[in-house]
Amino acid sequence: MMNCPNCHSENTRRSRRRGLREGMALRLKHQAPYRCTECGLRFIASDEATAADHHWVSIADYLGLIGKQRLAFSDHVILGGLTSLLLGLSIVLFFAVAFGWIEPSFLHRNAP
Repeated sequence: MMNCPNCHSENTRRSRRRGLREGMALRLKHQAPYRCTECGLRFIASDEATAADHHWVSIADYLGLIGKQRLAFSDHVILGGLTSLLLGLSIVLFFAVAFGWIEPSFLHRNAP
């Protein structure tokens, strides 16, 4: 269990990351924010200390989004947008090849 560096209490919990910058920076360093429930101190510690507590994290949590941003970028919205983008690009690529706007190199056979 994580101990508070201020009052040395074991009564701590994970705190939410504040914004995209802190979320990405802490993930790169394998660190996480914690909050002491006794004195209220928010501190940063190694995320490896709670390896057994790992659970599914939404994309919004991973990016550290809060408030309206969190609602606007739910997992369904992000994955739906990426799927739509991939489908749209596939359709454009299909028509580009069909109408001869681009000629893929694998369609040309080199004569001996």
